[in-house]
Amino acid sequence: MKRRVVITGIGVISPNGIGKENFWNALKKGKSGIRKITSFDTTDLPVKIAGEVIDFKPEDYIADKKKIRRMARFSQFAVACAKMAIEDSNLNLKKIETEKMLVCLGVSTSAMDLIESQHKKFLIKGYKGITPFGIFAATPNMACQEILNELSLEIPLTTIASGCAAGLDAIGTGYKEIQNGNYEVVIGGGIDASITSLIIGGLCSSNIMSKRNQEPEKASRPFDKFRDGGILSEGGAILILENLTHAIKRNAKIYGEIIGYGKWGEREITNPGQGFEYAMKLCLKDAFLKPESIDYISAHGPSDPLLDYFETLAIKKVFGEYSYKIPISSIKSMIGNPFSSGGVLQLISGIMALTQKILPPTINYEYPDPLCDLDYVPNKPRICDVKYCLVNSHGFGGSNSSLIIKKYEDK
Repeated sequence: MKRRVVITGIGVISPNGIGKENFWNALKKGKSGIRKITSFDTTDLPVKIAGEVIDFKPEDYIADKKKIRRMARFSQFAVACAKMAIEDSNLNLKKIETEKMLVCLGVSTSAMDLIESQHKKFLIKGYKGITPFGIFAATPNMACQEILNELSLEIPLTTIASGCAAGLDAIGTGYKEIQNGNYEVVIGGGIDASITSLIIGGLCSSNIMSKRNQEPEKASRPFDKFRDGGILSEGGAILILENLTHAIKRNAKIYGEIIGYGKWGEREITNPGQGFEYAMKLCLKDAFLKPESIDYISAHGPSDPLLDYFETLAIKKVFGEYSYKIPISSIKSMIGNPFSSGGVLQLISGIMALTQKILPPTINYEYPDPLCDLDYVPNKPRICDVKYCLVNSHGFGGSNSSLIIKKYEDK
């Protein structure tokens, strides 16, 4: 018999709030974290706005200042989120057998801040100008490694790179590992800190970014008729996943239960929305649920003219006429797109919706798009009793993932 998997701890770093309470309160109020970029000069760039985390202080979570200087920003986020989640879970790591615990994180672009700064030094001073630890600190698996270093752990670790879907895939992977009896506890989530001049420049060249520079808070407008592109952001989200028996034994607080996970890859778009569609179908199958069981969908919804439509189309294919009865919202309207951490931040918003009976809104939804004609919980939060929540995530390169959480019931 497969084991039940529950969520017992939450750690959050988001453009509109650090910590689960601040994050959730901002979502309920429809508070945007999108603002003018402050970390570098945007004079020569057509896009000058992003979802920066401006109030993060790594020294609040990492005592060793030398260690902080050696770490890329995404690794600092990872350590901070892991510590928040562990504290929130009241988890005593010393009481868990090391072979029964896993760290599993999703990343998208790794340590671009460090890579870019070191490359500039290399062009000026050659290899002697490069920081000795720079290459090692920039590898994608260092976020996991820094968690182990900071927590003095020697346990298995896994890094997943499936674009923006990587964080949700990390949670899905942890869920399956516990369900199949391989681990008791998984520290899992998504981390990305990619707001750099090169990344912004590359996205500008692809012409997929909003240029509403004069109205940053209104720039991300998923499903709105006049959306003109997404908003790059950064952040981190880590959850503590546990075998239900393990959680009950230690009298843990339980936020919700993961019951389904599905993923699907697609090649160049020939059948729009197919990846979203198949991921949702496989997720429902894994959860043994009918489409009509879903009470709320936390959409990928990046404010992209095409992707928002493709996701809407896929929801209609999976849910049929029932799709018009399901409330759907995109928190990216408030936080932008923080790449791999986006799906996990959506999951956390879904967890809070389960426990608080409030749906976060899709803000900036002012002009209905006839091609996106579902219920997107426009502009204001909504009271709603949610039992089953489905979360969608899509990544560059054709990765699509869906995950279902349910309200925890002791039966």
